[in-house]
Amino acid sequence: MKKIMNVVLLVLCVILCAGIKLVFHACEVGENIMACHWAEQAVFAFGIVLVVQSLGLMFFREAGVRKGICFSIIPIAVITALIPGVFIHLCMMNDMRCHTVMRPAVIILTVLIVMCAIVNIVLESSDENRK
Repeated sequence: MKKIMNVVLLVLCVILCAGIKLVFHACEVGENIMACHWAEQAVFAFGIVLVVQSLGLMFFREAGVRKGICFSIIPIAVITALIPGVFIHLCMMNDMRCHTVMRPAVIILTVLIVMCAIVNIVLESSDENRK
């Protein structure tokens, strides 16, 4: 079960990274670079961190280290969810792509990442208690 959750977590992080650039990206860059472009860039950077952390779960075998990685994934995912619209303001018009596509997709994916990290923490804790 732990391996499946680790793979699910990795896939979600990769979807966040690839999706922010390919599927649910911000408004197109024209003559003026809008703030939503920088929100997209920041989400991508934090997504890379989440991918690296979830890859770490594949390589480390100690339950305490794995649990620590999962604990560190949670605040990074929450910060990533808050980037578009809170930390970096988006376009002025609420019907723009950054409001209607990018922000909801980022929030949904980061909530799923947090939920997977919590499940991993519970699974690692149950393994520690059995030993």
